[in-house]
Amino acid sequence: MGLVLRNFARILLALFAMGAPFAAHAQVAKDSTAGAKPASGYVVTLGGFAAFEPRFEGSRRNAWGFIPMFDIREAGDKEWLNLPRDGIDLALLETDTFRAGVVGNFRWERDTNSLVRGYRRVGDIDLSLEGGLFAELWPAQWLRTRVEVRRALIGASGLTADLSADLVMTPLPSITWTTGPRLSLADERFMSSYYGVDATQSARSGLPLYKAEAGPRSLGAGTMLRYKMSDTISYHAFIEYQRLSDVPMDSPLITRRGSPDQTTIGIGSTISFSIGD
Repeated sequence: MGLVLRNFARILLALFAMGAPFAAHAQVAKDSTAGAKPASGYVVTLGGFAAFEPRFEGSRRNAWGFIPMFDIREAGDKEWLNLPRDGIDLALLETDTFRAGVVGNFRWERDTNSLVRGYRRVGDIDLSLEGGLFAELWPAQWLRTRVEVRRALIGASGLTADLSADLVMTPLPSITWTTGPRLSLADERFMSSYYGVDATQSARSGLPLYKAEAGPRSLGAGTMLRYKMSDTISYHAFIEYQRLSDVPMDSPLITRRGSPDQTTIGIGSTISFSIGD
């Protein structure tokens, strides 16, 4: 399955290559109308969600956390839809229906010392920072597809790939509703970090040894409702659900001390403002 994840990275690179001529054409068209474009500078969007989410991967308990949102684009350019599950991205190629580039994300720490039971003596995992590539395609105005392939740079280890597809509906100009399926894959190093039990952990915790292999990590769905009160202020509410797949579910960390059901509920807002006018 590690080969599968590497192939996803190759697919992204291929998408970059295929998208380059379209991006170049779009840039030429943009440059040819630059003199008629009154807008200048950049539009920055900042905000985030207060999220009631699993304390860490596989936890049976939830806690309040924060999911940041950030976006920057040239004034007058298309405003792309950002969902809570998305990493913070920077597009290097962009057309009216496709964009691709680099992406970053983080994963909350696994602090076992804060637990009375459960994962104690299994081992902490520090706050993880991840970096990689993303590609997003809109086959239609009402359908958004996206893939992110990220490697842990700090904290945990391993490679993950998140795939999603969302129906995008706008019953009113100020309201956007999205809903769709989610799939997450991970390599052996990532699975071992969160679901494996090695000899040392087994001796400390009393749990049996478990070798976590690469493969599907979870399957789920998500939905978001956005109310755009004005050109600068938007409010959001979302629910994301993941059901851990066979490899995590067979881990004694999940069967004895965790949960295969991972639900996140969040509310938040964003503000947009211009800079460099």
